[in-house]
Amino acid sequence: MSLDCKVIEDLLPLYLENMCSEQSKRIVEEHLAECENCRQLVESTGAVQIPHIEPKTPAAGRAVKKSFRKIRMRWLASVIGILMIVPILLLGWNQYQGRGVHFSNIHELRLSKAFMKCLCAGDYEKAYTYIDIDGLKEEWLTHWFDEEKLTNMYSDGLVKFCEYGKKVEEKGGFSDYKYMGISLRGYKEDGTAVYVVLFKTHCAGKETMLDITVSDDGIEYFSGGGSFLTDPLAQFSIWSEYLWQEYEGCYFDPELKEYVYPAE
Repeated sequence: MSLDCKVIEDLLPLYLENMCSEQSKRIVEEHLAECENCRQLVESTGAVQIPHIEPKTPAAGRAVKKSFRKIRMRWLASVIGILMIVPILLLGWNQYQGRGVHFSNIHELRLSKAFMKCLCAGDYEKAYTYIDIDGLKEEWLTHWFDEEKLTNMYSDGLVKFCEYGKKVEEKGGFSDYKYMGISLRGYKEDGTAVYVVLFKTHCAGKETMLDITVSDDGIEYFSGGGSFLTDPLAQFSIWSEYLWQEYEGCYFDPELKEYVYPAE
């Protein structure tokens, strides 16, 4: 409320003697907060110690600050918009070129990174959940085994996967990884795209490259360098081969370079 200075001067004696109502006191103090002349008049009497009152920001000043806030918010919104547009344009360009990360392979890249994260954490059971066991089972049903033989394939595969993962852990395990690139490998019979994601990783005490073949259904294969006879990562990457040998009732003899069937 804005009152004429003459009205405030009439109220000042009562205010200074603390004999006015709380409402009148509040009116006087609100006026003193805005009026320098009346404030000096009160201070010159020395009758009371009036509380320190910060002058209110003029309406024009408040309007200017509000305008600056709006400008700042719009500027921030524009920057955020640009930051969002840049990756979208990049993904779109890569989609057009058919290379790198684009809209069609983001899911596959995420699956691969989640798989690598589990390996580096030593969580092989969780890593196994990203394997496309259903796809592997379908392939084996088509070429090798019947449904009864593969009844417990998921649990049997988990045992074999963790068994060879443990051998990697005994040699130091996976310590870290770095994404290097992604490329289209081809398509399944049903038209599902299959990609190869390349990572640089430290495994079993040495730096190596790890290729992960992945589709929308999950991890199909992964492979690293080294000898299948001595390198734990190479052995781990063919865990499904060892599971196949177990179901088939055979083993591979490296000297004979053929499968041996002990039961025969």
